[in-house]
Formats: sequence, structure tokens, C-alpha cells
Amino acid sequence: MAENLNKNSLKYKVPKLKDLLKGSGFEEIPKKIFDPETGDSEKGGKKAIDMILPAKKEIVLKADAQDERGLIVKWTDGKGYEIQYWYGTPSNIVPSELLADGTSKGKSVKKAVLKYHYEPDED
Repeated sequence: MAENLNKNSLKYKVPKLKDLLKGSGFEEIPKKIFDPETGDSEKGGKKAIDMILPAKKEIVLKADAQDERGLIVKWTDGKGYEIQYWYGTPSNIVPSELLADGTSKGKSVKKAVLKYHYEPDED
């Protein structure tokens, strides 16, 4: 007859998240109370960081929807981001409409690149 075993009876140690993330390119983000309705965290009403985007690695995001759809985001060279919209499977990149500052820039865009050139004023 099988014994009733639990994780403590086998001296099982639950791994820490920081140990699981080693070498993955991801970093553990400190826990914050985050309200998804307002985007506020406990730190003075600022938005919390959900994920650290590793350099030169495509990250596949899936929307919380009934059908399979999402984005592929890549931080390219430290100065830009590539964004692609997929449907069905992440390998099926489909055209989408690109809006910039509320103005349509076309409905057949398959890859958008956002370049980062902002530099804050130094006092």
C-alpha cells in the first residue's frame, strides 16, 4: 500500500523564483500592490513594472481573449522596439492597423519599429 507522502516528508525544498530565473534573461520584479483597473501601484500612484524585456530576444505575448492572438515584442539595439501582431499561432504574423497619436498610418502593417531617442534634461 502506498504511503501518504508530502513535500516535507521527502525534505523537498521549494525553489526560489530568483533561482529559477538565473540565466533566462528575466529578472524578478519586486512585489507591489497593483490595481489593474487604474494602473496604480502602492508607490505613489505610478504604474508598476510587470516584466523586464531582455535585449535582442523576442517575447511572445498572448491576449486574454477567447481566440488565440497576441504580440511579439523585441527590444532591438537598446534604441528601439519591434512589434508584430499574430493570430492563431505566433508564427502567423498578420497585418494590423497602426495608429500614431490617434491618426491611422495604414491597415496593412506587419512590423512596427519604435525608435527611442528621448534623452532627459540634465540639471
